[in-house]
Amino acid sequence: MMRKHSIAPVIMIIVFSLVLMGMSGLGTVAPQNGAVSSFHAKVMDTTNNTVEVTSVTIDGKTLFQASLGKGKARIPFENISRITIKDKTACVAMKNSQELCSLKINEISKVYGNTSFGTYQIALKDVVWIEISRSQP
Repeated sequence: MMRKHSIAPVIMIIVFSLVLMGMSGLGTVAPQNGAVSSFHAKVMDTTNNTVEVTSVTIDGKTLFQASLGKGKARIPFENISRITIKDKTACVAMKNSQELCSLKINEISKVYGNTSFGTYQIALKDVVWIEISRSQP
């Protein structure tokens, strides 16, 4: 006599296994886009909290991107000493003492990095200023 086996338990085991494998990465945060940065930053948010961040990037890149009129400005971190943001507009103080203002930020862009307590990320729209410096070897 032939036994009839139900396929339901096999499907449940497969689905449960896939769910468990997918959860293996929970609680860990890889650097944005695998980016490695040799820059540090001090970031102040709109609630006046200041955080020191190492290996800092914005959207996984070591440059600040913003709209300048109808064009786009891409400023490498090595040229920036401070970025000040107010009302979706940024002013960038350069290391050569020049200043570039009236830059429109992408509000969903994020600052990423590491801190002494773990990883850190914040949307540019929630930042008041960022001071950038090169990491010491």
